[in-house]
Amino acid sequence: MPSLTGIAAAEWDTLAAPGGLYASHAWLGSVEREPGASVEYLLARAPDRLACALPVYDVTVEHNPYYAHRRHLDLLGLDGSWALAGARRGYRYELPAAPDPGPGLDALLAAALARAEERGERGLLFPFATSRTARLLWERGAAVALDGADAAVFTGGAPFEEYLQQLGSKRRIAIRHEFSTFHAAGYELGLEKLEDCYAEAAPLLGQIQRKYGHEAHDDGMRDYLAGQAEALGKYSRVFTARRAGRLVGFSLMYEFGETLYARAVGFDYAETGKAYEYYALCYYLPIEYMHRQGLRVLHLGMETYQAKLARGARLGPLWSVALPVPSSPLPGRPLADTSEWLHRFGRRALPEDEWQQPWAAPWGASEAGAPGAREGTR
Repeated sequence: MPSLTGIAAAEWDTLAAPGGLYASHAWLGSVEREPGASVEYLLARAPDRLACALPVYDVTVEHNPYYAHRRHLDLLGLDGSWALAGARRGYRYELPAAPDPGPGLDALLAAALARAEERGERGLLFPFATSRTARLLWERGAAVALDGADAAVFTGGAPFEEYLQQLGSKRRIAIRHEFSTFHAAGYELGLEKLEDCYAEAAPLLGQIQRKYGHEAHDDGMRDYLAGQAEALGKYSRVFTARRAGRLVGFSLMYEFGETLYARAVGFDYAETGKAYEYYALCYYLPIEYMHRQGLRVLHLGMETYQAKLARGARLGPLWSVALPVPSSPLPGRPLADTSEWLHRFGRRALPEDEWQQPWAAPWGASEAGAPGAREGTR
């Protein structure tokens, strides 16, 4: 099936619910519209329901270096041509499957591998897989390498002051100072829909992209945000800061289920930068909103881990996974040593039930003598 338009959103989202926004019908539908790839959805059905599903992408051009095949293959120590499976955007992939997928998953993967083999590919490459997905694939012969971590703040819907009680006293004092400084700056604050402000937001998004070395043109940013507004507008929540009515800062988030997903930020750097605008728009105002709406999780994604941990985030691992075709088995499945992350961030930030996986070295232990034990760490 080349498009999710052929399946009801409710049926898909019932199956994909554990994966949240980035496994949802709406999100994947928005990814379909992006240039550079086509997609085929493979489905396995039980008598009365959808039991398992897998997107497989034929990528011709990839402008996002984090999704480049080469980056993930280097983590895994592999080469050759691989089909991109699971996710093309979002930096998080949870396989849409029943809790015990059994034969349905096996049949689905067999079909996807047969398709890859016919195309001369070595197998399926899954970027940014969650631990549950990585384990299901590892049990079926996949190689697994630790890529990074997925950060989220679990507030449980608590008021802002209760959220602060999760943090140490020095951090509470610092955050209160940051938030009060932001409020004292006198911005006109708002909560807007993306469709109403994407044209104003695009140049600000371009500024932050260029600041961090990415090629970004305002017209391209406008087209991107317009597409997001069309596909995901009803989920959009844009926290805005204005001066005399003019947008000078924003954070774009999507409300899906009990989670608020941080997606993009932008600033006019000539007008901002002295009042902790980033933290206020990306953490503090959203956490206040979450309390009002009864939302429980602020999903923050990858990178800048120290800043996220300082504001109460916890980290879940994300894996690069390669499942080979039967005629091209891998020479061995390297162990993924998570102990480096434990040493860097501590047990409190890394829930043991997520990080201690069957392929992982024991907490704090060295597996330097095992083949590939440190492959995929960073």
